[in-house]
Amino acid sequence: MDDTTAFESAEEAWFWFMQAHQARKDGANIRANNGNIIRPCDPDDVLKILDRLYRHRQLDMNHFRVLRHYGERMMAPEPDRPREYTAYRLWTEAMNLMGDIMVRKNIVRMSLSAEIICFQNRKAMEVASW
Repeated sequence: MDDTTAFESAEEAWFWFMQAHQARKDGANIRANNGNIIRPCDPDDVLKILDRLYRHRQLDMNHFRVLRHYGERMMAPEPDRPREYTAYRLWTEAMNLMGDIMVRKNIVRMSLSAEIICFQNRKAMEVASW
């Protein structure tokens, strides 16, 4: 849909999901395309991505604990804090895996660096096919 606004990152999508999840727990009735900003997915789509990553053993319960804890705080763990380094590593792994899927599903906008890599891969494939 042309009138949707993709997320800038998997992290932004995660925090949006956590807000929607909390609103549901508080009794809100969430309906698609009913907000100020129309998103390219429902909160349940984010949950399905996590479920898929869990079923394929790419994420484990440690990832989920970190995602929930920092999602409720609405902030990512900081790598400069020694107590948060392990959480930061798990957070980063989860965000990278989720981000790859979300970019393919047009939930997250492809970053400039990803666009450059795609362009370089296309060029390399063209050269190889000559």
